[in-house]
Amino acid sequence: MPATLASPKARPARIAFAAALLAVLTSPALSQTKREGSGVQLLQPHTVRTSLHQSPAATPVVAATAEERPRDICLKGTSPAETLIAACSTLIEQVPRGWRVAPSLFTRRAEAYRIQGDVEAAITDFDRAIKLEPRKAENFLGRGQAYMAKRDTEAATRDFSQAIRLSPRQPAAILQRAQAYRVVGDLNRALGDYDLLVRVTPNDAQAYYHRAVLEQEMQEYRRALDDFGRMIELDRANVLGYFSRARILYDLHQYERTVRELDRLVDVKPDHAPAFNMRGLAYGALGETRRSLQDFDQAVLLDRNFAKAYVNRGNVYQAMHKFDRALADYSEAVRLAPRDAYSLYSRGLALRALGRGEEATADIAMAKEIEPDVGP
Repeated sequence: MPATLASPKARPARIAFAAALLAVLTSPALSQTKREGSGVQLLQPHTVRTSLHQSPAATPVVAATAEERPRDICLKGTSPAETLIAACSTLIEQVPRGWRVAPSLFTRRAEAYRIQGDVEAAITDFDRAIKLEPRKAENFLGRGQAYMAKRDTEAATRDFSQAIRLSPRQPAAILQRAQAYRVVGDLNRALGDYDLLVRVTPNDAQAYYHRAVLEQEMQEYRRALDDFGRMIELDRANVLGYFSRARILYDLHQYERTVRELDRLVDVKPDHAPAFNMRGLAYGALGETRRSLQDFDQAVLLDRNFAKAYVNRGNVYQAMHKFDRALADYSEAVRLAPRDAYSLYSRGLALRALGRGEEATADIAMAKEIEPDVGP
């Protein structure tokens, strides 16, 4: 009697057949079947259809490259926005009518639309993704960012808040909501969100930086100095922390502390031209003219296009009555920034001191035209 798949003798064949069938049914690319006549048509609900087993005599399957597969481009790739949109659209269009589209397809296309600048299309796709996945925080975060790009801060704040409710320790949503509050001038709520951000990510230097910048804006200088200090502790190579502290100290007229802070900065980054420029200002305020000039020299040596450093060095020469050198520095600043009223006005004063009254009057008049309040 010939063996059948149901007989004990056929058990190895039955096992092999079951394994082959399981491999086909659980393939990542093939997830649904639909029988048509004598053959089996395999459908991919979120990708393209395949011709595998469309007829009893199956044709060989050729593996496609990532560039040829919309699924890989849409869901895994890092292609340009236009390519992502096209790939995701292909997958969405090929889902049979009545089948559920994977929310991730709408999310990915929405993100690509937002990057491309098509905010309305992004919001529409995020709407679709949220309808399919109303408990996913990332969709509300993405839609909130799209609303921010549209300058609809009220809608953006609602979405960021919903993202935080769904994922309370979501740093991106907390940060985005804080920034939305700042846009509308609600600084206290923004500060509350930065406090929350620090609690959620206590070892993230950038969290302290964001809070310190707002504290500085709110003139909470002591708190800002502390937060910039914490930022430096967490990331000693981050020059922004040193420079920000130095700027506050300089504005508070604490020039010696400013110099010390900038000493630390240039130890970390010896080619930081703005640090030398600010330290030159601090030395000037302390009456240390020689050191001041040395730092301005270094600033312009590191950055030949640093217009403000030329102006600052020109001011030192002007105070020393070295008007020719002052004029040279002011002229270079004007060349680099022709519409800077302060540079023009300062050059006018140097020209006047050199007895070149007509040229001086022209510079001062142009400076006043650009900025009426410049000068006394």
